[in-house]
Amino acid sequence: MSGPKTSRYKLTPAQRRMLIAQRERQRRCGEASAFLASIRAKLCRLKQFPADELERAEILMQRTGEHVYSEKRDELCQRVQEVIEKIDEVKGSEDPALLERTLEQAKQEYERLLNLRGELDGISCEIAAQLRRDVNGGIDKAFSADLSGLGSEEERRSAELREAIFARVERFSSPELSEPLKLDVMEVRERLVKLNSADELSNFSALTVAPLEKRCREYEQLRREHGVEFDRLTARYHALCGELGRNPEAVTLERGAVQRLETLSAELEAEIQHAEEQAYINRCIDEVMEEMGYRLIGNRSVVKRSGTRLRSELYSFSEGTAVNVTYSSGGSITMELGAADVRSRLPGEDEAKRLTEDMRSFCGSFKEFGRRLLEKGVEAEHLSLLPPEPEYAQVIDISGYEMTGESARDFTAAAPKEMSADE
Repeated sequence: MSGPKTSRYKLTPAQRRMLIAQRERQRRCGEASAFLASIRAKLCRLKQFPADELERAEILMQRTGEHVYSEKRDELCQRVQEVIEKIDEVKGSEDPALLERTLEQAKQEYERLLNLRGELDGISCEIAAQLRRDVNGGIDKAFSADLSGLGSEEERRSAELREAIFARVERFSSPELSEPLKLDVMEVRERLVKLNSADELSNFSALTVAPLEKRCREYEQLRREHGVEFDRLTARYHALCGELGRNPEAVTLERGAVQRLETLSAELEAEIQHAEEQAYINRCIDEVMEEMGYRLIGNRSVVKRSGTRLRSELYSFSEGTAVNVTYSSGGSITMELGAADVRSRLPGEDEAKRLTEDMRSFCGSFKEFGRRLLEKGVEAEHLSLLPPEPEYAQVIDISGYEMTGESARDFTAAAPKEMSADE
């Protein structure tokens, strides 16, 4: 049975287990690497301080000689840099155990550094309050010259209310907030400075600060409940997108985010597993064809109107005769033997007889082909095996193929020429 053959190849259970084990190793490396990159980015943000915060600390240090803030800030920056360097040391590693050990160490150190940053933010808040008290009390006239009108009871009440709101904002602000929430907190701080009357400040506190605080508290609660799993799944999802060369969908921490990431990751995992199995099968087919002496001489890719993608590889069979192997995006593989020519035509009667003999000759080769594939862990489910009959004799138009090593005309030069019906 060596007419055109259409089969669907699949992995044997043993070979699939081997690929799954390899895939699991790759998954662990990819997930740990992506998680480490995420922690590295967070560590870099821990070292960033607003310019006004640094300026306030410098002013207070000049006045009091107090160095607690600067000393803790230097300690934080140094420890952050040490962790970053450890993460960079394992970048590109293919040892999942090493990456996972480094990840656990980095996560633990990040939590400690996050607490240290919280201490710094508390000190910064106290510094800001102290400077505002100094200005309001007139301790430093030069510093408060532009606020010299702040003498009435109303102005004093406004200043105290503003300070209370500042302190409130500092309490619910955190480096762990989402980027949109961080931007909202920053905007609140900027707007707060520009408000003067007690009424404006009271309204701002009730209508803007209170809702923002609620959102921040809810986010903190979500992080406590789902943060670890969310970070793990985000790292996994980003790693899978990286393997496929795709941009990840933006998924923020909110109700249902963990389930969304699980769904997205499962879909990509299945796609990657299928692609890797097909790639292995295709590679084995190429290897067996070459092992059996069939030289790859050309290939082409076609997309049909239906959207089906076809990839064809052309192997030399005998002088002027080739085996065309076509892979469809649906998973089926068709093998056809025919005469090679650089134009589309039907075989003549004598040519069809010669091709029929070649098809019979290829019958034994096809059985050997299946046996060798099985040795590599690939088994066939035959969908269609047509007999070696003249009606299945064909001429393969190779003019659309990208030839390798020799031109299409060189390959067909020695083939017996037959006149088409209209010549």
